[in-house]
Amino acid sequence: MTPTAENGRSARNFFRYGELPLVLLALVKARPRHGYELMHELARLFGPDYKPSAGSVYPAVNALESEGLIESETDEAGNRRVYRITKDGRAAIERRRELLAEVEIRTGTRLGDADDLADAVERFARRVLALSGHVDPTAVERVLDRTAARLEELHVDGG
Repeated sequence: MTPTAENGRSARNFFRYGELPLVLLALVKARPRHGYELMHELARLFGPDYKPSAGSVYPAVNALESEGLIESETDEAGNRRVYRITKDGRAAIERRRELLAEVEIRTGTRLGDADDLADAVERFARRVLALSGHVDPTAVERVLDRTAARLEELHVDGG
């Protein structure tokens, strides 16, 4: 019997097609990591619903490296490969920002840089757009205008 996550998806199918490499890319963007750290971070962020395995993580990491989205070098002890994002990897995350926001919303996990306002706005936009056809657009526009005005006040106040 396949273990089932809270969201009704099996743990085996926790990530949808193409999401695991994108999540790994986001983790490496946050800071260079070796494979074991990536697996540990996946377990920390998505467990217990998702249990990473070397059989899924390392092939995804190898594919990212083959595509030139990450690069690796051996650590100082000569024991482990440390993966770093490349310029092409940063561009790939930017192109897939919408998908990354969807993963974050679906899983309730933040993967982007806490200081990156664009990531927060993308998550917000995905949530609002999901309401399309279910709420009055005029009312939504009023709420968004008030929210933008309040954010502008925060900028002026410096807080």
